[in-house]
Amino acid sequence: MSDLDIPWIRPELVKPSPYRWQEGVPDGDVARFDLNTLPRNPSWWPGIARTIAGLSVSSYPEADYNDLKAAIAGYVGLTPDHIVPTAGGDEAILLTAWIALGRGDRCVVPRPTYQLHATSARMAGAEVDLVDPLPGPDLRLDLDEVERRAEGARLVWLCTPNNPTGEEIPAERIRAIAARCPGLVAVDQAYLEFGDAADHVALLNECPNLVIVRTFSKGWGLGALRAGYAIANPPIAGSLDALRPPGSLSTGSALGAELALRHVDVMRRDAAAYRTERERLAAGFCELGLEVVGEAGNFVLARTPWQGDEAFAQLAGRGLVVRTFGHEPLLADCIRACVSVPADNDRLLAGLAEMLGRPAPAPHDPAVGAATFGRGALIERTTKETAIRLQATIDGSGRAQVATGVGFLDHMLTALGHHSLMDLDLDCTGDTHIDPHHTVEDCGIVLGQAIDAALGDRTGIQRFGDASAPLDEALGRAVVDFSGRGSSTIRITFTEDHIGELPTSLIPHLIDCIAVNARATIHVEASGEDDHHVVEAAFKALARALREAWSIDPRRAGAIASTKGSL
Repeated sequence: MSDLDIPWIRPELVKPSPYRWQEGVPDGDVARFDLNTLPRNPSWWPGIARTIAGLSVSSYPEADYNDLKAAIAGYVGLTPDHIVPTAGGDEAILLTAWIALGRGDRCVVPRPTYQLHATSARMAGAEVDLVDPLPGPDLRLDLDEVERRAEGARLVWLCTPNNPTGEEIPAERIRAIAARCPGLVAVDQAYLEFGDAADHVALLNECPNLVIVRTFSKGWGLGALRAGYAIANPPIAGSLDALRPPGSLSTGSALGAELALRHVDVMRRDAAAYRTERERLAAGFCELGLEVVGEAGNFVLARTPWQGDEAFAQLAGRGLVVRTFGHEPLLADCIRACVSVPADNDRLLAGLAEMLGRPAPAPHDPAVGAATFGRGALIERTTKETAIRLQATIDGSGRAQVATGVGFLDHMLTALGHHSLMDLDLDCTGDTHIDPHHTVEDCGIVLGQAIDAALGDRTGIQRFGDASAPLDEALGRAVVDFSGRGSSTIRITFTEDHIGELPTSLIPHLIDCIAVNARATIHVEASGEDDHHVVEAAFKALARALREAWSIDPRRAGAIASTKGSL
């Protein structure tokens, strides 16, 4: 029986062209630029992950997703009855095709664009009416032809900014196409959060047949959650919501997306940093003589002197994986690279320079975008005793803003950030009217949690740190081992029971809370005549030891510093 003679499958779906990420990725340590996702977790993810980890997994999700609908509605400025939570933007695409299309219907798809737009129409049994781009190397969408063919179509797909060309589709063109189309017009805005295209939610007031598709996978950096949503006027949104499979968005994914929406400010800061890095990557391509076809979101599309497979093979041999387009002849000589961390972007530019026989562009400035690209975490902790928000970046510059309501604690944590070169932004409101105990304890807990989250699996770090620091007559020494086992041994000699409003008995407790939650073994000893000097010397030594222990050892080549192979 041939592939095309299978009686149980609809003929048009017997041998579909599946969506795949780049194929042929080599084993080992490679830098991936092909996935269209962000290279690092958002800094606020560790705190959300702890919350999700406490959920029950024995029951189905609540089918209405009302809390998530309300959170998304607040973000986009609409009411919840406009919102349809989905399992990624892809489910929103499929649902849109399901409600719009049937056998004999026609779906208009301009090309080149995201492959699932056409695939979803074929799955619904509809005819796919592909609209070729305008003549020329920049692959501009032929929007005049799209508008003409919208007449009589049941669905028109638009993507802005377009993937992979980055083209923005203006509101007036969407408005005109929606007016011409008797069916739905769907606008895929997966990359909206990067700020390269206008938000078209306002068009819902003028275009009753409009559906807008969004995702948490791109600018929000939550690709693994598979969370997305559709936005439409309530009659359409209600139909989409009714067809969504029950519980298609997992409990953890729904809660993760809902809690992520509390961090719009950090998401926008990170998106701006990725956009700046994308512009640097595009400028590097141009410097190397490559033709940049388009850039938007977190990706750059460029023509090369090679066919896609050849470019892929040469780069993969250097441990660099880019996206090529074997399914799309228009892009046969193109590669698409999604920005990674700056060091990997430098590797890509250097690899292309070597292939082209040209000097590599200048490397990145490590001071730019440290809060986004450096190892860090955002931890929030709220109890009946304290409310804390901590943003920490261990690959920072030592900038510290600390407000705990306990003056000497602020002073020590500021010193810890400054001398470890860790950026700290910590705000704590605690029950200091009782005493400082809960504030000190909880600040130590969240700081340890942030360090633990920032270190990830701890591959490549030095692991051990040992430092001493004097302050006049006082001398402090600290030894740190990021062993994965949290414990502390503190030997600090005090002459008084308080420094300012802070009981000296809380100093060892603070260090212990950091050690336990950072999963580090920490030894600190300090002595002298002035308690203030003694504690400050201890914290300066601890800062220097932490900095040494969490620094990357280039000779480790990404391995874990343990004979066990894990910590």
